[in-house]
Amino acid sequence: MAMIRCSECGRSISDQASACVGCGAPISPAANRSFNLEPQRSPSPPLKRPQLRWRLGLASLTFLAGILAATRVDYHDANRTPATLAALLLIGGLCWLVVAVLQNVMARK
Repeated sequence: MAMIRCSECGRSISDQASACVGCGAPISPAANRSFNLEPQRSPSPPLKRPQLRWRLGLASLTFLAGILAATRVDYHDANRTPATLAALLLIGGLCWLVVAVLQNVMARK
């Protein structure tokens, strides 16, 4: 089974499907049966410097909020919900911060 790209919506679908699961467009038997691995540019414009700075600032605040939440949680409590939410906030903030820093570095080049 190979993956092909729908000619209508661009979604990746099975070459054995009779129609696209995304838009319902019929798949012709003569459709291109190879998957294009070449990267394609996004149609949206690149982010500007102020937008990148805002994202970096919000990511930093989220990460710091996760650190504060993790230090304030009572880990001996039977209810693990606050500890789980603090961990998710910390991990999500850290991931977002790494992505935001990489976006800022790549925008400078």
